[in-house]
Amino acid sequence: MTYQNPVKVNLGSGLTVAPGWINLDGSLSAFVSAWPRVILNKLYEYTDSRQWYTRDQYIRILASHRFVYHQMEHGLPFEDGSIDYIYSSHMLEHLYKEEAFALLKEAYRALKKGGRIRIAVPDLAIVVNLYQGGRKKEALDYFFSESRGGALNCHRYMYDFDLLRGLLESAGFIDVEHCSYRIGKVPDIEQLDNRPEETLYIEAVK
Repeated sequence: MTYQNPVKVNLGSGLTVAPGWINLDGSLSAFVSAWPRVILNKLYEYTDSRQWYTRDQYIRILASHRFVYHQMEHGLPFEDGSIDYIYSSHMLEHLYKEEAFALLKEAYRALKKGGRIRIAVPDLAIVVNLYQGGRKKEALDYFFSESRGGALNCHRYMYDFDLLRGLLESAGFIDVEHCSYRIGKVPDIEQLDNRPEETLYIEAVK
């Protein structure tokens, strides 16, 4: 795999992408991203992306960005110390805790010394506050999905700052910081960060 400097990798990207990033994702859209536009036009009808993107937006995003179809449980397809930045938004909570830890160990391995990771997940502290404030159904929706769309719709674990900091530090990361929406040291977060009302943002360094 040829790299463009700096090397920036978006784990579990979906279609929330920015120029110059390598976008790893296990979705149908990532699998077909390099196919001819006429086929993408047809496949659009069979994706969940219709909820958020027009047909033209869907095709343009796939055609103009670099996607790699990849299942995260198989590790990361990068050499040791080859990545400058890793970004991951609303993906880690869809893994069991031991799977998330294994992925963070892989991220640590693949990052260069001094490389930086930014992780966004639903904030468990916000969910607890919703429950305690009487918004119980809304809070429980973070734990139990009514969708039958498959494992990618289910949350396997939840994090607050202390829990995610502990997991990152166990994987070897240092200088773990609680960040704010679109504020941090990872590039392009003004395009990549989303869902600010529910999200915990953390950055850490190898």
